[in-house]
Amino acid sequence: MNVTRRKYHSLHELHSRKRAFAITALLLLSGFVSAHQVDQVKRGRQKHELQQREDMVFEKKQTEKLLGIGLQDFPGPQGPSGWDDLPTIRPVFRFSKLERSPTGPGPRPSYEVRSIVSAEAPDGSVYEAYSGRDEYELSPDHGFAATYENRRQMYGTHHGYSFNPQNVFIGKRVAGRIKPTLFFRDVGSHDTAPHHLAIDNKGMAHLIVADVNIFQDNRLDLYWVIGDPVTGKWITAWQIDRRGFTSWSHPWSAMWADKVNVLWNWCDESINKNAPGMGIFFLQWHPAGFSRKVRVVKGTPRSWDAAVDKKSGRLLLVYANEAGVFVTSRPEGGLWTRPALLKHQPREDVSVKSNDDGSFIIRTGSEDTREWVVRPR
Repeated sequence: MNVTRRKYHSLHELHSRKRAFAITALLLLSGFVSAHQVDQVKRGRQKHELQQREDMVFEKKQTEKLLGIGLQDFPGPQGPSGWDDLPTIRPVFRFSKLERSPTGPGPRPSYEVRSIVSAEAPDGSVYEAYSGRDEYELSPDHGFAATYENRRQMYGTHHGYSFNPQNVFIGKRVAGRIKPTLFFRDVGSHDTAPHHLAIDNKGMAHLIVADVNIFQDNRLDLYWVIGDPVTGKWITAWQIDRRGFTSWSHPWSAMWADKVNVLWNWCDESINKNAPGMGIFFLQWHPAGFSRKVRVVKGTPRSWDAAVDKKSGRLLLVYANEAGVFVTSRPEGGLWTRPALLKHQPREDVSVKSNDDGSFIIRTGSEDTREWVVRPR
């Protein structure tokens, strides 16, 4: 807390001792009150930091208990809170583009809830990961319980009611409903698009959860959890990213060959609209471990999407900010290219899908949708 100290440069000109005494007394009193206030703030901060540490310990123990395995921090030296920025000198993204009439629906608005994501298994079957509380999406006999006692995190109350977070259920559809075999309790309090799913070439499910808890200063805990959807057992769990106040964070994932690619964004617009560390980040998993985390895009893209070409493993990322719609790409095993402008229209909703022949379909605008076929050169 800032303490205002008044400076009197003309005390020697004061003729009244009484007035001088009164001013001196006032200064002393002000010093006493300010010191007391500073002490109060210090004690409050210490209490808050202690509560945060206790919350983190509780959350880790609960997470390990519910998953049935240990929770690991992302390996050093980066750890959960570190990442690399891309080198300044890197390849230019060269591509051809052909605009045509839209052949499919426009992009999902960035504010719209995405409760279900799906992923194809090696045998061609499809698994779905549902985040929500709607039991009609699930088989009635799924057997996974969500109670006050088994929440992973500590929550406050709202108008006297305790908060009941959403959960993730992973499984195949049977008779029109998801029959879950894997269960992740408690995705936090941000539920617009908190999770994503990929199935690797061994049939293992990779669940990514961006857990933001408003009762813990909107702290982000990004989890990468791997499980066997056949046995219903979780195998390993990592905390990939950890941030302070988070305005929003949404993940995306896709497998290629024996690898799983993950992108996620992080934004804090609480006070500083240009807070350091914001952007879109990338991480790749393979059987031997993880790559290093890198920030692909700086700033706060309002809408973004990604796709992977099944033949080559090339990733393509499209995003929109105040300057327009941009594309960037990463050939498998290579570097992310420098972003290239697709169109000048700013802050539009965007989507991309792979044609699996080396080209991608990009759509912009949820209402007046436009579509391009983009082919990297």
